Amino acid sequence: MRMFTHLGPALAATVILFGCGSGENPGVGGGAAKPAAAPRKVQSGDVVSPNMVSAVGGAHTGRAAVQLKFELRQRPDVAQPLDIDIVILPASADLDRLYGKVETGDGLELAEGAQIAPTERPVEGIPIRHSIKVLPKKDGIFTVNAVVSADAAGQSWSQTFSIPVIVGAPLPEVPAKPPSSAATTKPAR
Repeated sequence: MRMFTHLGPALAATVILFGCGSGENPGVGGGAAKPAAAPRKVQSGDVVSPNMVSAVGGAHTGRAAVQLKFELRQRPDVAQPLDIDIVILPASADLDRLYGKVETGDGLELAEGAQIAPTERPVEGIPIRHSIKVLPKKDGIFTVNAVVSADAAGQSWSQTFSIPVIVGAPLPEVPAKPPSSAATTKPAR
């Protein structure tokens, strides 16, 4: 049993040595440093950016025929124009037409992109791109609403999507609570 007491440190040292390798040119040190962040790749029109997130789908009439994703291009600040990229993903192959409008509430002014241009015979899964520009008026949590309408087989329906926009400085981090003294053991009597 005594011979295994030295196995732990040896195993840890082996793991550390293998973990330190860069995966490029094993055994060669002092190579060129890797860049801090990889450059953003240009994507084809059929690919949705991995940075996009789904908007919150709300009220709709008829069946849900689309999904909406968005990406803020920069951090929202008061009195600084904010560009928002929107992608509408048709979820049905039998759509005749997609179109819509964008609205903002209190705290945001819509500067560009109020109308989502009609797309005739949209292809299922192929993104329809739209960009908007809003101007935050004050700090707070606000929403941009996109109402997407669809026509198919002589029927029309709409779905509303909400995009949250948080304007202002981030909240300070809350320090972790120290361990509770109640968890200590009481002496036996």
